[in-house]
Amino acid sequence: MSELPIVESCDDCGACCSVVPVPPFVMQDGIHEAVKKDVPDDLLQEVLAVWDLRLYLPPDFCMWFDVDRKVCRHYEYRPQACRNFELNSPACHATRDMLKIDGAP
Repeated sequence: MSELPIVESCDDCGACCSVVPVPPFVMQDGIHEAVKKDVPDDLLQEVLAVWDLRLYLPPDFCMWFDVDRKVCRHYEYRPQACRNFELNSPACHATRDMLKIDGAP
């Protein structure tokens, strides 16, 4: 892995959103995380429409990621896995390295 600069924000990146085509919600105690987060019904239906296929889809940008603006279109409803993906963490650096995104200004 190459040496990547430490970045101050996730702005203009999207590396972590580029390998999970469906928002990575989890099921807990038989309840979908999106339901617990009060995700609006239209967004929930969008996710549930491809939920059973999510493990078979090739790596691609998350369906909620705005590729042009490089932001999550539904940031306030993002899954816990997205909230836990830390800036400059080993996973962040590995994904940025794989995608050749150095994040330098």
